[in-house]
Amino acid sequence: MKRVFVRRVAHRYLSTKRSEAFISILTLISTVALAIGVAVLVVVMSIMNGFEHELKEKLLGANAHVTVRGFTGPVQRWERALQLVADVPHVDSVSPYTYHQGLLQKEKRSTGVLIRGIRAHDASGAELLRTLGDQRDEALLFRMARSETNSEAVVSPGEVELPGIVIGQELAENLRVREGAVITLLSPQVQSSPFGLMPRFRRFLVTGIYRSGLVEYESSLVYVDLRIAQSFFRLGDAVQGLEVRLDEVDLAPSVAEEIRAALAKEISGLLSQPWTEIHKNLWEALRLERSAYFTVLLLLVVMASFSIVSTLVMLVLEKRKDIAVLRTLGATQREVGAIFRITGMTIGCIGTGAGLVLGVGLCFGLEVYGFPLPEKIFPVATLPIRMEWEAFVVTGVCALLICFLATLYPVRRASSLRPNELLRYE
Repeated sequence: MKRVFVRRVAHRYLSTKRSEAFISILTLISTVALAIGVAVLVVVMSIMNGFEHELKEKLLGANAHVTVRGFTGPVQRWERALQLVADVPHVDSVSPYTYHQGLLQKEKRSTGVLIRGIRAHDASGAELLRTLGDQRDEALLFRMARSETNSEAVVSPGEVELPGIVIGQELAENLRVREGAVITLLSPQVQSSPFGLMPRFRRFLVTGIYRSGLVEYESSLVYVDLRIAQSFFRLGDAVQGLEVRLDEVDLAPSVAEEIRAALAKEISGLLSQPWTEIHKNLWEALRLERSAYFTVLLLLVVMASFSIVSTLVMLVLEKRKDIAVLRTLGATQREVGAIFRITGMTIGCIGTGAGLVLGVGLCFGLEVYGFPLPEKIFPVATLPIRMEWEAFVVTGVCALLICFLATLYPVRRASSLRPNELLRYE
């Protein structure tokens, strides 16, 4: 009965009366301020989660989940290593690759690039085909085509058969080339000639222009056929390493350890690295940034809690006579304090719930209508939104905890009032 009485009194104090219109306005302001703070926190955290998810998807699309490479140089027995890695649980595919630096030249324009040699029928080739944005067979990815020796623009029947190369959209714009153009690739490795030491070069046909959403990759990373890269950089049958893709990305650290143990039984000198280790600095920076945003925006909720404090203090001053009567009729200090604690937490629950609903609504609105972003700066065309229930739970719990702390001083003030002093002059 006492609990029911306490709740009824607390809810009665939240009702509107003409004589208490100012307190009602403060209550409304406190609720709205708390709702706005929680909504902003929910939206920003959803945006941060969206950026992290999109960046993770694009990075793992261009890179392997686990990378196997040699400590001192190219991997010689890579066919056997590929078999051993493929037998490890959770490994979805294994692809050999090469990785070198070079200079790409078109007429008087040139730029340094990273040349990645892959096989078109592997998972790496399938991922590259996906970024090309059109439907084409894997056999056409690095197709050989004939071109005139003096061709500067597009392919035409001629004298020389050229290997294919796939470049990024940003690089194509910088060099002012399009699909079908002929470009020259120079290697930093030199060879002897009658004129002395000269860099080796080879002409390639642009067979595709990919768009990954990552400008850094599009401007510096190009793809060629694995056999062409092995021949051009004089690797023989060796490769730089193996790209391993998993059926569950988050298992990369544990699978990398299993791969390392499996390879150590037959092949020595190989290093297995998960993507979390290769891109460790990037992910730590993203987590730090998300934590900083959460902490800073949580201050909005703290500021809203000050309104709850002021509302409850004003309510305590307004209800001093009521408190004196309740104490005289037998109400304890704890029961009086519970009345104002329930009043403050009711404001907190309503404000937090309204803020969560408002934040979810804004997130859905941003998903449906989108917010355009400059593609040269961000890896996505519109503002990414990724709603996670864990973030909503953490936000709601933090907001309610702050509201509870905000009620401590007014509750203490109300429970410490003495009825004899309040009723002395009544």
